[in-house]
Amino acid sequence: MRGEAVDRVPLFLDGFHFASREEVDDPTKREILERIHDEVHFNHWCDTFINRYLVTPPQRIREVRQEEDGGEVRVFSELDTPKGKLTAVTGKNPTSRTEWTIKYPCESLDDIEKIQSVPWELPPGLAPPDMKNVPPEFDRRGIHFAGVSSPFVCMAGMVPYEYFLELCATERSLIRELTQQCLERELSVMDVVLAEGTVDYVWMGGCEWITPPMGSPELYEDLVQEYERKIIERAHEGGAVVHLHCHGNVRSTLESVIERGADYFEPVEPPPDGDITFAEAKAIANGRITLGGNVEARLMQNESADVVEEAARKAFEGGKKRMVLKTSAGPIRPLDTRMLQNYHRLIDVWEELSPT
Repeated sequence: MRGEAVDRVPLFLDGFHFASREEVDDPTKREILERIHDEVHFNHWCDTFINRYLVTPPQRIREVRQEEDGGEVRVFSELDTPKGKLTAVTGKNPTSRTEWTIKYPCESLDDIEKIQSVPWELPPGLAPPDMKNVPPEFDRRGIHFAGVSSPFVCMAGMVPYEYFLELCATERSLIRELTQQCLERELSVMDVVLAEGTVDYVWMGGCEWITPPMGSPELYEDLVQEYERKIIERAHEGGAVVHLHCHGNVRSTLESVIERGADYFEPVEPPPDGDITFAEAKAIANGRITLGGNVEARLMQNESADVVEEAARKAFEGGKKRMVLKTSAGPIRPLDTRMLQNYHRLIDVWEELSPT
């Protein structure tokens, strides 16, 4: 991630990184894991408790009930604010490991005033990684991992997306105020988590919400660049590398990502899913950042092994320096015969081309 010399291009297959083989019961998934387990890392999570409800302290959010429907789960929650309760409903599918929002806690300026009235306090249990409680093989393969979100998305996530864009046009000063509030809360969390210098890796997602054409270049510059820069700087001060995650079109923002100091950027999706080939992105980066990609998850699930092989070989075009071979997402259903063949073929190409 820092650009140091490696003996081969690292491999990152979303959904296949475990501390132990025994964590996986699915025989098809286990078959793939047997091929790569000793060659890939695993994350040992350090919980930051950061949410996308204005980073509201979790002790002010209460789960009311759950309802199951056709294998999916609906979770009903209440947010306790000094100006009255807010409600939220989320859905999740345990099989696909996906979650989504059904009802947002804020749907009006009055609701935003309510959630903004919640006083800040650090989450109970917030602490640096417990160095005495790590899995076997941690010294060889483990990474202490902490996740955060782009500050603007911590406020954007509390309202419907269309309403967020409307507020960007009509209430920009309020949006900046709320983004700053989220930044300050995230930095106070990071002060605790990074205090002992034991977090190796900080993952940050969210900028894809307004990466053009989702938002204008001006909006991206206003709400992403300087706020994320402060998160990145704080992570670096604590000795961690910073991983920025952003789907979609990134040609217009890659230079900005490099300029604000990130160490690793993925998944750098090729057309038609994104707007830049891996070779083009490598040429722009010119060794200033590590890039991850760029084999699309839809290829792994829907296309032939020959198509997957072609995509994997294309990923190596433009050089191997500061590159991670990576799928854009993990499987969202159990592996069928096609997917199993595709993962084997991807690994075949990696084994052939990755040595440096």
